[in-house]
Amino acid sequence: MKKLTLILALAQAAVFAQTGLLGGKTGLHQQDANTLGFFHFRVGTGGTIATDNWGYTRGALFTDQYGRTQELDVWDARMEKGRIDGALAGNFNFAFGLRDDLDIGVSLPIYYDHAKDYSGEAIRAHMGKGGLGDLQFYAKYRTPHFFGPDYMKTAAVVDLTVPTGWRGVGIRPRHVWFLDNEGGPTYAYTANSVMLGLTGVVSVDYNKKGVPLVWNSSLGLMIGFGDASNTLVYSTGVNLEINDYIQPFLEFSGEMRFGNDAYPFSPITDPMVLTPGINVKIPFFNIDFAAGIDIGIGNLVDGYDRKDAMDNCKDFQIKFKGETGYRASYCYVAQPLIAGIAKLTWTFGFDGDDDNDGVKNRKDKCPETFPPIVVDEDGCGIDTDEDKVFDGLDKCPDTPKGVAVDSVGCPLDTDEDTVPDYKDMCPETPKGVKVDSVGCPLDTDEDTVPDYKDQCPETPKGVKVDSVGCPLDSDKDGVFDGPDKCPDTPQGVAVDADGCPLDTDKDGVPDYRDKCPNTLPGIQVNKRGCPLRRKEDLDYLKKGIQFEFDSAKLLKSSYPTLDDIIALLEKIPEVKLEVQGHTDIVGTEDYNQKLSEDRAHSVTDYMESKGIAADRLRAIGFGTRVPVADNVSDEGRAKNRRVELIPFGYYTEGDGTVAAPSDSLLNDSTAVPPPTKSDVKPESKPEVKVKLKANAEKKVRSASKAGLKRLKNMRDRAEKAVVEMKSEAAAAAKPAETPKPAETAPAKASAPAPAP
Repeated sequence: MKKLTLILALAQAAVFAQTGLLGGKTGLHQQDANTLGFFHFRVGTGGTIATDNWGYTRGALFTDQYGRTQELDVWDARMEKGRIDGALAGNFNFAFGLRDDLDIGVSLPIYYDHAKDYSGEAIRAHMGKGGLGDLQFYAKYRTPHFFGPDYMKTAAVVDLTVPTGWRGVGIRPRHVWFLDNEGGPTYAYTANSVMLGLTGVVSVDYNKKGVPLVWNSSLGLMIGFGDASNTLVYSTGVNLEINDYIQPFLEFSGEMRFGNDAYPFSPITDPMVLTPGINVKIPFFNIDFAAGIDIGIGNLVDGYDRKDAMDNCKDFQIKFKGETGYRASYCYVAQPLIAGIAKLTWTFGFDGDDDNDGVKNRKDKCPETFPPIVVDEDGCGIDTDEDKVFDGLDKCPDTPKGVAVDSVGCPLDTDEDTVPDYKDMCPETPKGVKVDSVGCPLDTDEDTVPDYKDQCPETPKGVKVDSVGCPLDSDKDGVFDGPDKCPDTPQGVAVDADGCPLDTDKDGVPDYRDKCPNTLPGIQVNKRGCPLRRKEDLDYLKKGIQFEFDSAKLLKSSYPTLDDIIALLEKIPEVKLEVQGHTDIVGTEDYNQKLSEDRAHSVTDYMESKGIAADRLRAIGFGTRVPVADNVSDEGRAKNRRVELIPFGYYTEGDGTVAAPSDSLLNDSTAVPPPTKSDVKPESKPEVKVKLKANAEKKVRSASKAGLKRLKNMRDRAEKAVVEMKSEAAAAAKPAETPKPAETAPAKASAPAPAP
């Protein structure tokens, strides 16, 4: 009884400890990424206690060295009165802050198994005996913040466990890496091997996001250098920070073997613990006390059903070897079904200023507010604009309340246009685009199409535009819809500056519908644009201008027509008239050019002789250059031999007087291009007075033979015509009365005479 009392007193001293996982003062099994700070110390103790005889072996059974099955821990009057049949585990630990970000520490475990049975074999085997565990050294380094949010911390922990634990005593292995990898004897309090542990720790403080939670997680690897089992060690814990003093928590932790040759891989068999608990802080003394309940997940599967618990017992037989040489075996169990657990830690140190914020550690409620953060009297960061970026770090300390900011406290500018999002009326402006004061792309011409898309950036204000900022031209007449006074002009129709179809002769009928585009001003026209009276229709009158064959001499039958034209010019004195001569392509180019010029001059000379001022007349010859029909057929060549009457100078457009389109006719795309000489059939020229037979080949030969002779005759006749024109011009200049023109013309000259 005295022995038991002594052991329980020792356990009471060690009952408050972190079991297995070291470092930090949060929870029981979880580790955090915080460090003590330079020249600070932490002393702690704690442990677990369980009164469950099934927490020793499965079904509380073992086989003694004689092969007999014995049962542990049953209540009986013959046993010691009031004894507790249970297992204890505790440790003492010490840590020292070598630097602000580096702690070193040591832990010495103490174990006791109070195991007895009816036969006393457990006592003889020293199963019910306490002892020291393996000495454990560790170092924890808080790593720099390389990734993740600013409210997350990380740390790395290195453990070195030295096999100083007692052998041959106790019954339940306290860690899974104590299991012998080769199937040899397993000791309850030591691994019998040096162990190296490497652990990563993550702490996330959601208080900085306005949520009173702290989440800690760790994952480590224990590597054995002897017969010990390599083991994965893990833990996670969520802590609810109700206030500065009370923090409930829930932890999940465990150990898992891998690469063990003697025992099969079975995570559910290895330690796996769920721990609800509460942490109480005593700020004045800087003491932390935590208590909770360990619930063995693996044991919950089978409960206290001995048949289920013993199903795979043969795969997990522990070979026991006592310090007296006693041999026994039993089925491995990782932890009790339920155990109480607690710890007590005291942190102290010199009253320095670890975070260099000007507030001593003892008064500093925010010990990690490093310069350049501006702090209050409690050592906590000041955030004047309440944007969650402390003053000192905040490059925009006057940000309006509620505005989202970046990591340096400046309002977000998602599209990087220098206008912060809370002012930006166009938050998705493409990068590099110039914007106005509200963050919208510039629109210099105010046509609703931003400059960076505007292909017509100088559109007049008020003009409707298309999707690329160019003025609309619905009728595609080259005049934008805004100034277009005739927005429905048919496509392809020539228009004036106002977008209305051209009406060259100003007769109210646009050119594209005007069948008589040369109507003189003031002349009444029909709906087709032609004069109502034929004697006022130049297009009709020009057909009466005829010449002798292959000559520039006017036929007398042309005089009445010319007199009608002269009467029109006298009636409308502001009109000027251009007379244009045209020929077909029969004959040489030079001859046809001269003939067309001479015929045009014959007409203007006659008009001058009748009193029309010379400055109102213009004679131009175009030769073969401006055909209106083909030059292959007789009909086409006949149409090309013509005189055109083009009025000009009777109205103005802009600052210039409209003139006859003499030169533009040479570039007129609507004119019929002249055929090559090979396209003209000689037999189709009606002026060649050669009698031809029906045979086409003979016709060609006849025309060819007569070519040179015909050319000579034409030249002679042309020279004679020039002499006659000069004589007539001289006679017309005399004051005598002009002879009356003949009333009729010869039958052969009823149509305009063809050019040679």
